Amino acid sequence: MRDFAIVKGIDGQKIEVVSLISDACVTCNNMDCAKQGKSFHVINKKNLPLKEDNIVRIGFPRILNGILGLISLLFPIASAATGFFLAPCFSQRFNFTLTQQSQAGLVGVFFVAATLIVFLISRTDIHITHPEIIQVM
Repeated sequence: MRDFAIVKGIDGQKIEVVSLISDACVTCNNMDCAKQGKSFHVINKKNLPLKEDNIVRIGFPRILNGILGLISLLFPIASAATGFFLAPCFSQRFNFTLTQQSQAGLVGVFFVAATLIVFLISRTDIHITHPEIIQVM
């Protein structure tokens, strides 16, 4: 996430911002025409000087983005491997003959389920930490 927002309130470390919908609004001097999203809180780790109505660039730390990207890549692969190794347990539990096709089918089911989980989580507003202010425009 690398977006722009307008500072709406500062209360110590709690900084309330409203996201700007369009990057074109950043260079505009007329703040009334900017489409604004809903408000949320950010942190100011760099202790940048802020005032209300400042336009700021916000985002998550790059290391966090890298770790989450790696997890979203490795989780479906690990799930597919789990499906491969659990195939004999499933064949005994549900009384079917384990063939290469059924084992491949379970690998596919586990992979698609894990990929769907990653997709759904990435589309929610669930975050490990608050975004931080990167730059004051």
